[in-house]
Amino acid sequence: MNYRRFLIFPIALLAMAALPALAQAPATDATPLPIPPHKCVAPTYPSEPGLQKRGDAYNRAVEAFNRDFKAYGECTKKYVDETRVWAKADADAGNKAIDEYNKAAEELKKRIEAEK
Repeated sequence: MNYRRFLIFPIALLAMAALPALAQAPATDATPLPIPPHKCVAPTYPSEPGLQKRGDAYNRAVEAFNRDFKAYGECTKKYVDETRVWAKADADAGNKAIDEYNKAAEELKKRIEAEK
């Protein structure tokens, strides 16, 4: 009797079950990488007590606030764009790993089917 034929399926089944464990990288640190906080500083609105609501000083204060608030918005937008790029690169790396695993599993499945 040919025992080889009966052993191929259990061995292949064990190999497929062990494949995810073998494909994992060694565990380093389970905590995710921290995303650094933004360093953008919001300006304060010129509404100090004693500041007259009219006049050149007030107009200059409002113009400075508007300029600083625009810079604050640009800083925030830049931070969001940079964080989005980082997140996309991270997701792409994960998707690539999944694709490689799926390809290896499919090749193994074809190999097992060919040996039947």
